[in-house]
Amino acid sequence: MERIIKLADLKSAVQKAYDRHKNETCGTPDPKTADMNEGLFGISVRLTDGSKFDIGHTQAQFAMGAISRLPIAVQLLTQMKPEELVGKMGLGKNGCKCGCQSQPDKQGEKPLKGLHAKGVRAVSLVEPTGDFDGKMEILSDIMVSLMGSSPVLDDRLYKASMAENAGADKVNAFAEAGYELYDATDISIDLYTCLRSMLVTTEQLAQMGATIAADGVNPATKEIAFDGSLSASLCAMMAAKGPKHMGKPWLIITGVPAMSGFGGGFVTVIPGFGSIAAFSPGLNEAGVPAKAAKAVKEILTELQLNVFGSTRVKVEV
Repeated sequence: MERIIKLADLKSAVQKAYDRHKNETCGTPDPKTADMNEGLFGISVRLTDGSKFDIGHTQAQFAMGAISRLPIAVQLLTQMKPEELVGKMGLGKNGCKCGCQSQPDKQGEKPLKGLHAKGVRAVSLVEPTGDFDGKMEILSDIMVSLMGSSPVLDDRLYKASMAENAGADKVNAFAEAGYELYDATDISIDLYTCLRSMLVTTEQLAQMGATIAADGVNPATKEIAFDGSLSASLCAMMAAKGPKHMGKPWLIITGVPAMSGFGGGFVTVIPGFGSIAAFSPGLNEAGVPAKAAKAVKEILTELQLNVFGSTRVKVEV
């Protein structure tokens, strides 16, 4: 089944959400981005047919943070099957009940609190093993294919984060906690820190989301970024993870896969439809960009874009 919405109605929903929240002050920027203008706010829409719509500060740059796990996931799902990835990542605190034989993380979370352990473990799986430059080149190429343009490293943020890592002796922390990595700890920490420090815009995030929604074909460049069969697993991963610390409530309310980062970015994927991305520096208590999340939620619910419905939504002029 297919449901049609007008492009004008989509633009109207985005405009209303933007106008409703543009002057709102909510949340507090992450300490690492405390010097950012808290008034920045933008929303970008990219559809699988190549249509696009931007409003607000959509070219303002911010750190990717945990959203960098999307290009990592593209590479890992290219290297291995989802079942193997689940097993190697040890997903599920109580072990996986689906017969994949993954084991629960027995390390406990306290020794590795704040170390972005799962992200570090994920990049440790990226091939070629032991080659920081080789891994970075592969992931950089994936990001360009997904976004249509290259993110930019925030060298100041990267160096500050690495200095913090060194000060906390995080390399030894992983070893002492017995947390299994698949490559050298220093390479893995360095690489994930670098990816988290990449600067992007809502326009780039929405383009990345639309590429996933279009089964791996970038709607703007027509480049094939990855095998289309991976899109379902990528969307499932986003749905399972969700925006930081609010994945289940978000998914129940909106029915749309989403991710967020400490820099203030928020991105969604609606398979076959496209992506809505937003940015606002202020984070709520869960670490999610508050204004961005509220605006996107209102757009999704008004247009009934729940991906678990029986109909696919198509936009017409």
